[in-house]
Formats: sequence, structure tokens, C-alpha cells
Amino acid sequence: MDRRDLMERLMRLESNVQNLYQEMAELKTIAMELVEENVALEVENNHLKRLIGRSEEGGLHSDAQDNIETHESKEEHEEHRHRKHRVSSKENLAILYQEGFHICKGDLFGKHRHGEDCLFCLQTLEEQS
Repeated sequence: MDRRDLMERLMRLESNVQNLYQEMAELKTIAMELVEENVALEVENNHLKRLIGRSEEGGLHSDAQDNIETHESKEEHEEHRHRKHRVSSKENLAILYQEGFHICKGDLFGKHRHGEDCLFCLQTLEEQS
């Protein structure tokens, strides 16, 4: 094999590696988008399940109607209202991630992601599932 053949093969190999790198980056982007969409759908699904559960327990009532019907004290009314709006820790993490904050363990937790995806955060969300 002469030098020219060797150089041509090296150039083809370099081109192939660059193409693979570009394809891998595209697949990584698609995978991250799918994971984010999956987490958002899980959060929405859980929210809808809770709403369905409440409607099956006797219908949805406003806080004012609940207070009038049961003659609760203000403290009991506030406690009841807060219980209605509690969100699971998984949903809190998903919401924080969607708002652009790191939720991964370590020094980055709570810092803004500046629009970039973080594989460690996505792994944390997957572990919560």
C-alpha cells in the first residue's frame, strides 16, 4: 500500500467518523426530547388521575362550597386547601426541570440550565419513575 492509498483511506475513515458523530448528536437530541415529553405526559397523567379520583369521590367542589357545607374553621379550611394542591416529589422535580433548573444530584442542583439539556437530570427523572 502506498502513501496515497493510505491517505485516501484515512480521509474516508475521518469522514465516516464525522458522519457517525453527527448522527449520534441527532439521536441524542431526539432521545432527550422524548424523555422530556414522557416526563411531561406522566405528570399530566397523574394530575388527570387525581382529578378523576376526586370526581368519583363525590364531584368537584370549590373551596368556598366545601367550607359552607362542612362549617370548617379557617385553619381546617386552609389545611384542606393545601392538601388539595400537594404535588408528589417526582412531579416537583419534573416541573423544576421543565422550568429550566438542574435537578441532578451534586453541585449543579438548583442552578439554571440555560436551555441546555442535562443527562444527569434526565437520569434522575427516570429513577423517579
